[in-house]
Amino acid sequence: MRIPFFKQIACYLVFTMAFISAVSGLDASMVDSELINISQRQVDMQKLQRFLESEVVTGRLKALGYQPEEIKQRLNSLSDEELHQFAMSVDQVRVAGDSGLGVIVTLLVIAILVVLLLQLTGHRIIVVDQ
Repeated sequence: MRIPFFKQIACYLVFTMAFISAVSGLDASMVDSELINISQRQVDMQKLQRFLESEVVTGRLKALGYQPEEIKQRLNSLSDEELHQFAMSVDQVRVAGDSGLGVIVTLLVIAILVVLLLQLTGHRIIVVDQ
């Protein structure tokens, strides 16, 4: 008995299982109560300090004439809401820019899916010079 598309279905299942197995599982555990009690201001302040400690940002701030003490003083003078808005805007900034790797991977996955779909449906693409 011959099953239509058996080889294509088998390849699809192998690809799918390999893709699914690459996704890591989630682990749950107890959280220390000290981590829960951290205020939003402390979280935002830590995020901003990590951002400001990067070499690119530090170099740019020095070029503009800002001293580290002045920056800390200004951060401490911000209200909780202003600090949170600043921390949220930092999340959207990419210091070094996007390398384009995500776009390349996405296009590659789409191309593979199109080729796989064409193979499964039995269509062929023929390029003819005119």
